[in-house]
Amino acid sequence: MTAFSRVEGEGFIWEIRSENHRGLDIRVKLPDELQPLELELVQAMKSSTARGKIQISCRENRVAVNDSDQRESRISKLAESLESLVRALPPNVTPSVDLMALLRSSDNESDQFSNEVSDLPSVKSTFGKALEAFHIDREREGAQLKKIVLEKVHCCHQCARALRNQQDEQISLVQSNIDQRLENLNASVDPQRLAQEVALMVQKADYSEELDRINVHLVEIESRLSVEEPSGRRLVFLAQELAREANTLASKTQSGHCSLLAVDLKVHVDQIREQVQNIE
Repeated sequence: MTAFSRVEGEGFIWEIRSENHRGLDIRVKLPDELQPLELELVQAMKSSTARGKIQISCRENRVAVNDSDQRESRISKLAESLESLVRALPPNVTPSVDLMALLRSSDNESDQFSNEVSDLPSVKSTFGKALEAFHIDREREGAQLKKIVLEKVHCCHQCARALRNQQDEQISLVQSNIDQRLENLNASVDPQRLAQEVALMVQKADYSEELDRINVHLVEIESRLSVEEPSGRRLVFLAQELAREANTLASKTQSGHCSLLAVDLKVHVDQIREQVQNIE
């Protein structure tokens, strides 16, 4: 499932984003000062996520230094420090100091990420908030995907029931087609032999077993969507089996109405296959 979270801390920003992926691929991008945390972050993600291509990044939250109040405060502090240094110098020494150069130097030092993230517990706490927001976003999308898949499962049930109701018509159509061909040929056929051929063709056109297996798969998909544990891989497998049964059933249909129902069934199954790829 796709998700995104962004949480700002004091001097840094955490971002976590995920894309659809068959497995679990975690990539971490951290400044050098936070590299020791990489393994811990990966383990925290693995313990709560089963699928997805996930990128964790932390970057500096640059604070504008052109605010007049901030600059005035910094200049005042530098001036006080400079006065203290001047008083400590011998009387015959005249200092030559560029106050603005000192200010720029101070600004550059404040830009060092190590100074901004010296409080590692705060860094970890902010990551925890980002991870929580990330999972909330994934759960929201998961709920939407669940609703979509269940709607398609309901449509499949409707098609399956309609096909089962048409099964007697399917058998009658097979018998009718054989009788029509014999009449067109004006041929005399052994009744016993004809009965055997009719029974064989009826058996080939019988899709009741496919309907039974389709119903089992649909019920299992509904069951897997109702549990809290990760079921994405299981759902992908069930959708593949569902598609195989739907294709077999479609090849057995004889009437135009049954063929249309089989096509509708295959369309809904394909939509289920597409959506379960995104479910964890």
